[in-house]
Amino acid sequence: MASDGWFDHKTLTTIEDTWKNLDYPPSKLHRPELLEEEREILELYKGWAHCMNEEFNASIEPGRKFYNFPEVVTFDIFGFTGRGDFKAHFDETFHYFSKSTFQIKNLEVFATSKTTGYATMYQRLIGGTAEDGKAFEMTYRITGILEKIDGKWQWVHEHVSFPTIMSSMKSDPTCSVKPQDAFQF
Repeated sequence: MASDGWFDHKTLTTIEDTWKNLDYPPSKLHRPELLEEEREILELYKGWAHCMNEEFNASIEPGRKFYNFPEVVTFDIFGFTGRGDFKAHFDETFHYFSKSTFQIKNLEVFATSKTTGYATMYQRLIGGTAEDGKAFEMTYRITGILEKIDGKWQWVHEHVSFPTIMSSMKSDPTCSVKPQDAFQF
């Protein structure tokens, strides 16, 4: 983990370590009988971080295994993508973010059953260069909902967002605005 609380694919370790590194207390809703499933879901996030940092620069293909494409519904920074349309969305947009460093902060994984779970966190892309040569960086909030099908965890829903500064109706792609400041009209 970096000194500022961000993890990458080399520093994400255990569920217990993610709890220790939250900026707030871990939820009391974690169920001990589902700890193994939470560990499995964490492995998916470790794999995603590795894919983003080590494989996406060459191709977005390795990222496909993380999604149940026919079932995915997303609300993300580009808008809404309905069930059945996510594959095209993935193909159109994910390569844009491929030349950056991916990190996670405040990751909290929840298993809600042996085959369903979710995770909440911040993710950021830093030091990025888009296909058009423009530099970019962004930090966003994300919730992922997962299902375990045929022994494999995959995302079936993601909600990605930036806070909005209500007085200007502009999003904050750094996620640095405080809620009490953002809500001033």
